[in-house]
Amino acid sequence: MATQSDLSGVSLPQIAAVITVVDYGSFTAAADVLGISQPSLSRRIQSLEQSLGVPIFRAVGRTMQLTDAGRSIVPAGRRILDELASINALGASTRELKTGSLRIAGLPSLIGSVLPEYVGQFHKKHPEIHLEILSVQDHEELVETIRLGSADAAFGVSHQVPADLESRLVCQQEFAAVVPANLNTATGLNAQLLSSLSLVSLPQPTSIRKVTDEIYRSLGCVPPRVITTVQRDALVPLSIACGGITMVPGVMATTAEVFGGKQLALPEGTGRAIGIIYRRDPFQNPALTEFLHLL
Repeated sequence: MATQSDLSGVSLPQIAAVITVVDYGSFTAAADVLGISQPSLSRRIQSLEQSLGVPIFRAVGRTMQLTDAGRSIVPAGRRILDELASINALGASTRELKTGSLRIAGLPSLIGSVLPEYVGQFHKKHPEIHLEILSVQDHEELVETIRLGSADAAFGVSHQVPADLESRLVCQQEFAAVVPANLNTATGLNAQLLSSLSLVSLPQPTSIRKVTDEIYRSLGCVPPRVITTVQRDALVPLSIACGGITMVPGVMATTAEVFGGKQLALPEGTGRAIGIIYRRDPFQNPALTEFLHLL
């Protein structure tokens, strides 16, 4: 009787060799169908017989017939090959993006601004793919989400990507300042103005706050008061209601007029580089591959 270690030597090519001989009636025909030489086919079957410890075929005249053991092996072998064919068919379907899923994470401000354009395009092209959008609060949580495999990819600040992850630049997101509409801003944004207004912003270490702090540093001033909130959608209305200032991505600043405010231009190039972050994986999710191609 074959031992457990013997059985570990059974391979799919060996099983395919036996099934093909049965289906096509001879070693010669089976070798031709499999695209191998007849000696190679014979060696596959002999090695399987050695692993199992029983003969599978016996010579009857000039033909080969299944032994009793061989007849019991063939149905199981055929089931194995059928299951493999099913798995391959599922894989092909996934590659064609007829099935599958894609999980994308992002900072809240990016989920509400950058992400919709690209996810919308992807969904219109591949509506069968199940999409799940996850919100993370800061860059550190975003990186951990990708490392743990909780998401396939994430929208984040591309220049802060650790060496063990991949990043692809998506866009440069420009920022604008928002102040109350009745504020005198004839001289534009300057140190004197910033030094007189309460700042409304997110807490550190969010990327919006980092961009904001860099503006103050570049003008050599600090805000006299700081109001912090973790609610990004509250930055614009809160800054206007408090008679203060906030600095946010341009798409968020466009709501200023709704709340009685106005936009002020920031120095050219003020903003953040937005990228798609993902893991290195030789067996990448086909839906992710297509999403990256779309980007």
